Amino acid sequence: MITIPDNIDSKYRFVILSALRARQIQAGSMPMLKESRHKATQVAQKEILQGLVKFRIPDQDSDQQEEEQREEKEE
Repeated sequence: MITIPDNIDSKYRFVILSALRARQIQAGSMPMLKESRHKATQVAQKEILQGLVKFRIPDQDSDQQEEEQREEKEE
């Protein structure tokens, strides 16, 4: 069983991120790991678990920016 990293908020997001990365690999992107015998989905999952894939969650980023802007206006 895979343990989801702390920076990913749910198992569903992990699956979505893995699927997006697997599509990139299948489309010709070079894998960050040298495991050619594994499927693209498995390579993508391992890359995410090892922190090699950078991502941002738009909802969280925009919420933080909005909060910071509100705090600046209040000052």
